Amino acid sequence: MLETETIEPETLEDRERLEWQTMLASVLAGDVLKAENTRIAVALKSSSEEENNLRSNLWLGIRARVHARTEQDERKILDERRLRVVDAVIKEIMAFRVEDLLTNPTDSPSDHALRQVKAVLHRLDVAHSLYPSLRAFYVDYPAAAEVEFQSRCDTLNTWSTVITSLRQLLALLRRWTGSETLDVTQPSSNPPTPFSGNVTRENASGATFVERFLKEEAIQRQFEKGSMTTIHALVGTTRDAHVNLAPMFREMNLPSFEKELVPLVSFLTNLAQAVLRVRLDYAQNLKNPDVLIIDQMTDDLKLKIGLACTLKRQYEAFLIPDPGGNWKLPPCISADYDSVILEALTFFFKLIHWKLKSGAKGMYFKETDVIEAQWATFSDVSLMIPGGASLVAEQLCALTNKLMVRVTNYFDTQIRIPVTTENSPASVPRNGTAGPVVASSTFQSHMKAAPTKSLTNAQLITWYGKILDGVKQRYRKLQRLARVLTQRFCNAAEYDLQDISIDLFIATLVETDHFLVYTQTYEEDGTYIVASPNLRDHPDSIRRILLDAFHISEVEEGSWMMDGGDPVQDDDEEPSYLLVLSPRKRFLWNGLVLMLGLPKIDLELKDNRCRLIADGAVHRLALAKQAFMEVFMPPEDEEFVQDAEEPPLAPPPCLFEQQAHLPTVNKELRKISRATNKLAESIVESVHYVRKSLHEAQGYQELLENWYGFASEHGQHVQKFMDGATLLKFNRSLIKLAISWVSFICDDCDPNDRKTFRWAVTALEFTLHRTRRNNILHLPDDQFEMLRQKVASCMTLLISHFDILGARSNLEAKREKERQEEILRQQSLHRHVEEPDDLYLKQSDEGDLTIAYTDPAIRMFWDKASRAVRELEDRRSQVGVEQHTIGRVLDEEKLVDRSLVFLASSSSNVSIRWQQGRFIGAGSFGSVYLAVNLDSGSLMAVKEIRFQEVAGLRNLYHQIKDELNVMEMLHHPNVVEYYGIEVHREKVYIFEEYCQGGSLAALLEHGRIEDEGIIQVYTLQMLEGLAYLHSKGVIHRDIKPDNILLDHMGVIKFVDFGAAKILAKNQRSIQRSRRADIPAPNGAPGGLGMNSLTGTPMYMSPEVIRNSKGGRQGAMDIWSLGCVVLECATGRKPWSNLDNEWAIMFHIGVATQHPPLPEPGQLSDMGIDFIRQCLTIDPLKRPMANELMNHPWILDFREALESYEQAELATSPPMEMPSEETYKSASVARQAAIIQEKQVETIQSESPSMSPLETPILGGDEGPNEMDSPPSDVQL
Repeated sequence: MLETETIEPETLEDRERLEWQTMLASVLAGDVLKAENTRIAVALKSSSEEENNLRSNLWLGIRARVHARTEQDERKILDERRLRVVDAVIKEIMAFRVEDLLTNPTDSPSDHALRQVKAVLHRLDVAHSLYPSLRAFYVDYPAAAEVEFQSRCDTLNTWSTVITSLRQLLALLRRWTGSETLDVTQPSSNPPTPFSGNVTRENASGATFVERFLKEEAIQRQFEKGSMTTIHALVGTTRDAHVNLAPMFREMNLPSFEKELVPLVSFLTNLAQAVLRVRLDYAQNLKNPDVLIIDQMTDDLKLKIGLACTLKRQYEAFLIPDPGGNWKLPPCISADYDSVILEALTFFFKLIHWKLKSGAKGMYFKETDVIEAQWATFSDVSLMIPGGASLVAEQLCALTNKLMVRVTNYFDTQIRIPVTTENSPASVPRNGTAGPVVASSTFQSHMKAAPTKSLTNAQLITWYGKILDGVKQRYRKLQRLARVLTQRFCNAAEYDLQDISIDLFIATLVETDHFLVYTQTYEEDGTYIVASPNLRDHPDSIRRILLDAFHISEVEEGSWMMDGGDPVQDDDEEPSYLLVLSPRKRFLWNGLVLMLGLPKIDLELKDNRCRLIADGAVHRLALAKQAFMEVFMPPEDEEFVQDAEEPPLAPPPCLFEQQAHLPTVNKELRKISRATNKLAESIVESVHYVRKSLHEAQGYQELLENWYGFASEHGQHVQKFMDGATLLKFNRSLIKLAISWVSFICDDCDPNDRKTFRWAVTALEFTLHRTRRNNILHLPDDQFEMLRQKVASCMTLLISHFDILGARSNLEAKREKERQEEILRQQSLHRHVEEPDDLYLKQSDEGDLTIAYTDPAIRMFWDKASRAVRELEDRRSQVGVEQHTIGRVLDEEKLVDRSLVFLASSSSNVSIRWQQGRFIGAGSFGSVYLAVNLDSGSLMAVKEIRFQEVAGLRNLYHQIKDELNVMEMLHHPNVVEYYGIEVHREKVYIFEEYCQGGSLAALLEHGRIEDEGIIQVYTLQMLEGLAYLHSKGVIHRDIKPDNILLDHMGVIKFVDFGAAKILAKNQRSIQRSRRADIPAPNGAPGGLGMNSLTGTPMYMSPEVIRNSKGGRQGAMDIWSLGCVVLECATGRKPWSNLDNEWAIMFHIGVATQHPPLPEPGQLSDMGIDFIRQCLTIDPLKRPMANELMNHPWILDFREALESYEQAELATSPPMEMPSEETYKSASVARQAAIIQEKQVETIQSESPSMSPLETPILGGDEGPNEMDSPPSDVQL
């Protein structure tokens, strides 16, 4: 409807609505409303002008007051300057272009341009300063508000800001690294330690930034949280500015940021590469690494590789060119960056390999978990580093193959252990883990199990039950891993071209729009690459498909190794593939050709073959094969078929349905297949061996039935993936298994047991399945005759269980049930009685970079203030020169600095190349970190004490030095080893031995130690440690569970010698205690005698509480030893019945009795007597440590320990025995050293193989491909 058309109302309601509409229109169009609206707009405009005038007048008044002029004079001067300055600045900016002529030959183009830009921006700021606001500026000069002028101003400001920020950051990094070129491997000119007189020549020359980065946690934290983010953000801002403002940059002749940007981008990758190189160099120095070091290096290298890949990803994102071609950054990354990462990854695999074969606790059930934990790292390298995917695939397959061989060897060995027990005392099963409890269990097995007896029947059943459970668990995990790897890496199929017309084959490919990829390398050997049509505009995809062993996207980076086959991809996406041809006949290609240079790799392609390589794993391979087959299908047009002169070409026969296209990976996959077959054969064959071993036992039927069930299920699953020859051989083994199973049902099982019926049905079903079709015809006559007899017996057994027409009465059924329950009860009781408990046990010229104040008066004010500051600084410097304090690091008049010199003068002040690790714990004086000694390759505990945090503690420096003086003279396996001290101005580092097991107090938090043998192990070690300390004239004086540590092998270590005293031969103290100022109870004087009050009250001896002078040497330590053993046996602290420490001290001081001893059920009589002697009240009668070594409780244990050592050394001695001198008085520590030496030998040993033909072992060190079998006596 048109606006001019009239509307006729149809109803009364419509008329009312139209009248209302007419009234509203007349009101809005009336003169009154328009006039009021105009009046209000004028009023608002006047109000805004008044407000702006108010602000302008205020600004003018302040400005006139600052310059000591009237407002009229100031306004006049402003108008004159505006006329003189503003027009000139606007014209200058609109015509600004950097002059090409350099005024100073030494200047760079950026310096030359920066001066000009800052000068013009300064004049623009002067122009802006003549107006109270930009709005007023734009009102007077509308040209300044135009887009072109604004764009040029923004460009100048952005360019100036970016290049200034880049230079400031570069100057900061140069000061940080101590290198003008940001070389992180260049030694710093300033040594990190301020004590020039006490440092070695190496330290005096200065440490490199990489070394300081790895050592100082503060530098690492600042780098990770600050510098990386800052550099990344600034480079991103620079790229955006360069891309978006490139036309303006060219128009104004502004130089690029390349000179400043390249070293900044290179810094991060150079640092990551240098860190990796340092770690690899350190790894080359590793000799005999133990599990602890391997774990630490694995975690550390994993983080370093992840960081390097992340930086590579960011670097590639920065280098992506923009569509306009304005961003062309030159290479900023080292040429060998990728090779260093691949080298690190190779060593990373070697570390994983060492860990898997180390025999560490629980490793035999966690092999796949160890590999899965590294999948994110493998994905990172595969995605970012050329050649990374191939390396990952090859090494992963090699690890899996070795694990399969390992399980097979382990399984075969464990099956035969019980039978060989009679001939070898070392064949008693033992846990391969290291630790106090495990070591004790191994030792107890030696003491309790007679070496000349075979296992009992109940022990055999338990043994084989555990073996079956273990192999099931390990087999399923390894099968899953092998399946995932096969599905991921099988991306190719191979076809035979022998009987195919090559000319017709090529013509078919040309007709279907395939194109030839001409590489100028593969063609020399008669190998040609043809690509599918959809790859025509994707040369990068062609390169990736050919060179990478598998393909991964960022979306699936974290889950590509999860079970489930191929990663999720769009099924509608057309598959892409390459065809690698090796025809022996010449052919003419008259289709499309793509020239693409590709590095040559040996594909080991035989003559007259065609290898199809898909763009993904198994799922994509199937789609690619289907698309390739469709090439040879005849067209659907029947007329075209009838007119064709020759029939369509038949597709070439497929020789290999799926394989890896890289020979190195495919070889490892075949090894996995052979190892899987070998394991299957071992499991099937083991049933016969187990049945023979358990033939005379009772109640073994259910175990053997489970074994038959597992062997049959496993065998039927594995045979699906076997080739023809292997399958034929394995089929015979399965038929043999079926006959044996049926024989077991007939001969060994109770026919009246209802479970036998169920077992028989299962066995017969398996037998039928194995003999179906023509398999029955290949059976030898004797086997067929036996099978027929046994099946007949089984059928008789089945019929006997049928209750035909209810012939069996309810009474008989009830009796049968009662009889079965009685048999089960007797078997359970018999098993409970016989089962043993011990069997499984410049910035340069700063002024040039800063814009000065534009107003002369304000600038004059700040210039005056700056001169005053400089004059004050000059006077301070003059005083420093006169008093000879300039250049001094320390002021010996100050107590803190004098104390630092005191500490630095210690003979143990050393220079160690080390890297700080994770936080371990905190003490009263500082924090403790794990650290790696980069010189020796060992782990250390580093105690960091920051002086500003403990400045209020008196005599702290003397306390530290006193303790270190004690520790540096002690060298014993049961005393924590002290390595040295590193003194800095703000802090001090103390290097000690790292004890992974924690403290004895932490162990006792879980309750008492119930195994008396373990208490004896600990007690003997504490006695040996105290005997050594007392022989050196050292009294510990604070023996308690908190000061007793355990290393990763379960060896006791005494720690915290802050309360210790060194005694001369005449028993007089020559060293004060740090706790000598604690008052003695009962008003006794707090002297500094040998028995002065030091330690924890509940472990104090009576003479310490009383502050008496008498007592035999070390008597107070013996009392504390008894208290510790008491707590181990009972789980309660001595005097735990008293309320507080003061009550305990009073009770000990007046007591005539020792603390309550353990109950008879908690410890043997000899053990209780040992504690009683340690807790003798009279210190003159209390035995010494050497005397307690001959206590019967200790003596018997020492003899058993010697017997165990002799038996071990007679059967499997280590290649290198521990030093006799080092372990002369540390028998338990000697045993731990022997066990650790065996672990190291296992790690360094060669890999196992099934046979020289099946799994060849490379000569020399295989690196990460090695995998040794576990020791034959490691328990499942």
